[in-house]
Amino acid sequence: MNPFEHVKNLHTKKRRWEDFNDEEKKSFNVFIINKTLSFNSNYLNIVNMVQNYTGLNQVLSQKEVFNLYYSLLPTKFRFYRWIKGEKTKKDKEKAEYLAIHFKISTREAYDYLNILDKKTIKSIIKNYKNDTSRKTIQSTKK
Repeated sequence: MNPFEHVKNLHTKKRRWEDFNDEEKKSFNVFIINKTLSFNSNYLNIVNMVQNYTGLNQVLSQKEVFNLYYSLLPTKFRFYRWIKGEKTKKDKEKAEYLAIHFKISTREAYDYLNILDKKTIKSIIKNYKNDTSRKTIQSTKK
């Protein structure tokens, strides 16, 4: 059972915690459930309250979190889209050049894209446009 099925069950109230087998109980990831529910602005207070007692504090068990949400959430289910960051192809290429230049991962290079000004980024990319190390990146992708 994936986290989204757990969220749907919390709203429809078809199954209680006791109805789940061990594998389904393990798949109840409190962090992901909190994150999914937080996309609904009406649930922010509930999620914030529950989060104060989970995570590093670990006062509430998975079962207690499930039962709390089970009793607090309304039965009307509404799907809220999972928000994903957008990365364009141009940004990916720029990030690869910055990763080569600063000798960092491309993931870190995306942060550099937000920090550096456009002029600096352009000058770095210009230095690497005809460089052979770019071919190394393309060959490792295969």
